[in-house]
Amino acid sequence: MINYGQHRTFLRGLLLLALCLGMAALAQAGSPGLDGRAFDVEMLPAGADEPIANTLTFHEGTFLSAICVNHDFPQASYKATESGDGTDFEVHAKSYSKGHMLWEGTVKDGQLQATAVWHRPDRDEPVRFSISGKEKTH
Repeated sequence: MINYGQHRTFLRGLLLLALCLGMAALAQAGSPGLDGRAFDVEMLPAGADEPIANTLTFHEGTFLSAICVNHDFPQASYKATESGDGTDFEVHAKSYSKGHMLWEGTVKDGQLQATAVWHRPDRDEPVRFSISGKEKTH
């Protein structure tokens, strides 16, 4: 037979489990429409004439820039919100050795438009990029 104290402890545990499951669902909801998607993009550094080809991938709440892997940037978590213009996203990525980047953009109808600002430890001024591209098709 379960006494009142055991019943109360059991109910608290059940409530804690429900809260954890609800928080996990909310965390997944923080990445609407971008997880599982990849984009072929061109990144144009400010003042440059030639864009840099890149692939941006959103997977399980993380963001990866293929070209930035060469600069010691690992996957980074991203925030995404639905807006009237599509899905807005923001990424704060930190390199193991080459500074950090802030990515901000919007995805609408399979098109990605974004900016990135790379703060490098070896430069006084950040490198700014204009980014555009389209969703990869399989």
